[in-house]
Amino acid sequence: MLQGVKDQRQIALKEPELKNLKVLYGIYIFFVFGTIIMPQYFGLNIGYDLTCARMANLLFVVYMMLNPLILSHFVKTTLRCEIFYPFFLYLIVAGYTMVFRVDINAFFLVFFEALLLFMMVYGIRYVIGYQRAVKWINACAYFFGIYGLVEFACGQSLFLKFLRTLPTAVNNCYRSGHYRVMGPCGHPLGYGLVLLLLIALACVDLEKNEVYLFKRPVLLVLLLLNVVLTGSRSTLGIALAEVVVIILISNRTNIKKSLFMLVCFIFALGLFLLLFYKTGIGRYILMQITSVIDQVLGTELAGNFGADVTTLQNSESYRENLPEIFKLDWLNPFIGRGVKRGFGAEINGVYIHSVDNYYVVQYIKYAYPGLISYVLFMVTTLVVMVKSIVRYKSALCKLLLVATVCYYVNLWWLDALQTLKYEYIMIALFFAFVLQKRDESKTMDAVL
Repeated sequence: MLQGVKDQRQIALKEPELKNLKVLYGIYIFFVFGTIIMPQYFGLNIGYDLTCARMANLLFVVYMMLNPLILSHFVKTTLRCEIFYPFFLYLIVAGYTMVFRVDINAFFLVFFEALLLFMMVYGIRYVIGYQRAVKWINACAYFFGIYGLVEFACGQSLFLKFLRTLPTAVNNCYRSGHYRVMGPCGHPLGYGLVLLLLIALACVDLEKNEVYLFKRPVLLVLLLLNVVLTGSRSTLGIALAEVVVIILISNRTNIKKSLFMLVCFIFALGLFLLLFYKTGIGRYILMQITSVIDQVLGTELAGNFGADVTTLQNSESYRENLPEIFKLDWLNPFIGRGVKRGFGAEINGVYIHSVDNYYVVQYIKYAYPGLISYVLFMVTTLVVMVKSIVRYKSALCKLLLVATVCYYVNLWWLDALQTLKYEYIMIALFFAFVLQKRDESKTMDAVL
């Protein structure tokens, strides 16, 4: 009889507790799909940019004001997340930066990021459910995978062409005569960051609680092709490393299956390149592959396939000088410059006008206190993920850890480019899963 009670409790916990609140459920449908799919330059301008994510934020705030019990529950749920405390420190730094630099966006950009993160945690845990959230995110990934190929064929961003309703500096990007796919993001490098997250989630088998690289083979191939079409060397290199890690964390059976499928994939790719290496797409793929080899080995093979080797080398040299920004004596190490002020400096004879390193950008905007508090948030996230993997043996947690590590590692070569919302969705998915497991454990203890 006791076992029957346990089984009933477990079945009851499979559906999120607030799923039947239709208005709230509708808000979260809009929130999830609007946040993932719609670009930052789509929305309304009412003195500030009201994007889809911010519209959903405001709708949720209004809903909480009209339903105090939801507000109380949301606050309690937020405080249960270990990441709240380092993020709160980050908010404090953003707050005093706003005051000292008279820069309201220095605080509110971080505040909206926090609201998005914890609102997503709450919604996935209590309204949507982590299993449904995974299905929705993978559905968006299928859309991006197909859309990226269409965008490359069109030679321009269809998002930018048809959905630009807000003022934006976003433009179509080209390198070595080829268009670079950027999806819903403002730059191909940003889209590459998003793809790293989606690749990991595409490999989860929730029903069997397994990691399998080719769980969704069509989706995986589409996402990897999109990575190639972004023209980002760092993203392609990390995506290949991500594939290797995903294979290694699979069980023995899935490792064998993945290696067999991978050999077939490499054979098919090799055959395609052998037949079409003289075509535009063939040379483009070879250019991307060889550019990664060049970056690792210091060769210049990519030049044989049309790459502007000089530009690539200058880009690499430019990035190598970015850490020198920490040594600039005219930057205040305790109070950052905020977000409204531009940045420019001459370092070792190289003029720095854009900073392709998220951690250096954090130092410029929020000085050491902001950088340290954000790194503390990252470390807390990773530590909780590792502990949860040990405790729950969850394939989903393993892949979210891989996705998060790949994302934050790639930020050493890139700025976040307004893609933090995608990483926060992954972190929210993780904490929603963990909170549910903790609640299930408490329920079982109560029954016993």
